[in-house]
Amino acid sequence: MGDKISIILPDDLKKEIDKLRELYKEDQSSLIRKLLWKSIAQEKLEFALKEYLNDKISIGRASEIASISIWEMLDELKKRNITLNYKISEAELEIERILQKYNKK
Repeated sequence: MGDKISIILPDDLKKEIDKLRELYKEDQSSLIRKLLWKSIAQEKLEFALKEYLNDKISIGRASEIASISIWEMLDELKKRNITLNYKISEAELEIERILQKYNKK
């Protein structure tokens, strides 16, 4: 199932979690797991976008880090008014990956 961990929450954070528990009618553990998954996804996306903006990684690599499709990454760029810096070599790699994926049938 997974590892059990213990954390100490500041009182104000615990109160906010309790408020959410009431709204969602969920037990504390389930809610905290849901919040952690959301936060992890957001942090991965933020990291990937930062690296992409600093020209350290390609759009394809950014989408891999964020665990989303390249199309979802393009949507994120659009939402944030970030200009696409897409190179021909990246397009070729993306096409190659798609062909490999569908040729494995």
